[in-house]
Amino acid sequence: MLDNNIEWKFQSELFLEDFIWHNLESLLKFKKLARQHYVNNQICDILAVAQNKQLAVIELKNTEYRYIIQQLTRYYDAVRKYQPFSNQVDYQLPIRLIAIAPYFHQHNLIDLQYNQLIIELLGFRITHTEDDKFCFELNDIKNRAIAKLNIPEKFYQFFFQADEKVIELTANKLLPPKSLLYRLVSGILA
Repeated sequence: MLDNNIEWKFQSELFLEDFIWHNLESLLKFKKLARQHYVNNQICDILAVAQNKQLAVIELKNTEYRYIIQQLTRYYDAVRKYQPFSNQVDYQLPIRLIAIAPYFHQHNLIDLQYNQLIIELLGFRITHTEDDKFCFELNDIKNRAIAKLNIPEKFYQFFFQADEKVIELTANKLLPPKSLLYRLVSGILA
């Protein structure tokens, strides 16, 4: 019997990034520019461009994160100053700042209310369908549907049931930076 109350999660932020990157056009109608792009001491998860050449900076979180508005504000400052991919981006247009996470800390909603930049907060969830498939749902913070995508089976290995036991990192174990992990495993889905 299918239990729709089970929460499914990506095993890591890197796996979430892989999924979003490979499905960027289907989910958000953007063309890919770069992943883990370094600009002015900042590393943007994804840089993309809309058909009208509007830049989109996408920050991904696999869990709730309290400071995502500040992080996107710093990214905005960096890309505005250094204008990466200027041959493909029209910097006269507003830069789209997008955060994608399963849910957002209350502080993000307060920060968003008083921030002068336009920042889009998009929540995601993975659902298990009646036909034993999985679906990725993307909604704005008012729970309006943005996109819904059947997850290709090659991504099933990247998520787990939230109540399963997963090896957690402790303070005694250091995780390499996501940019290094990306370079090491980028061939997995190629």
